[in-house]
Amino acid sequence: MTNETTGRQQLAALWTDQGLKADRTLKIWESAVLLPLRWGQEGWEILFEVRASTMTWQPGDICFPGGHREDSDPTLLYTALRETEEELGIPRSSVQVLGPLPYFYGPMGPLIFPFAGILQEGQELTVDPEEVGEVFAVPLKDLLAMTPETGTIQIGTHREDDFPEGLVAPVKPGWKPQFDYTVYFYPWKDKMIWGITARVLHNFLQLVREKGLA
Repeated sequence: MTNETTGRQQLAALWTDQGLKADRTLKIWESAVLLPLRWGQEGWEILFEVRASTMTWQPGDICFPGGHREDSDPTLLYTALRETEEELGIPRSSVQVLGPLPYFYGPMGPLIFPFAGILQEGQELTVDPEEVGEVFAVPLKDLLAMTPETGTIQIGTHREDDFPEGLVAPVKPGWKPQFDYTVYFYPWKDKMIWGITARVLHNFLQLVREKGLA
């Protein structure tokens, strides 16, 4: 028979090398992105990607370099820098990391961890055409002058037919709203920056204003 001391040791052993992980059966995953800044002709500017038209997920949408955290990535910052190097050919040593921006859940399930960083002066890009269709830059001063359009997505729950209603207190059938998710839209020439990318951008612009740098 197992005594309490042995039992404690056995339970503790369950967490050996067990870091903080997401339950992937819930389709929640960690992603990290880099908001890249560089010095341009009009001062600071932010670099954006247009996703390649051949991508299966949101082709043609505007995004920051980034992607899913792989099991081998030691940190989320590592993920953001790894993806930046893969997509734009920018070595990690050429990025001055400024720090993290507020993380948040995307409406489709990802937990987004953004970071801001400055690219080395004169840094050339080597774009991966399988992931990136185009790269463009927007002056920071122009983004700060914008008031974005907004829209609302309602996030909620709905019990499917296989839900065992008899096991819990009855509730009214149908959609159960939980909270509203604000979507930002920043138009730039023939482009529309929106969704997760616009939320990262919005939070960065708020930080710049709050610190009196605008």
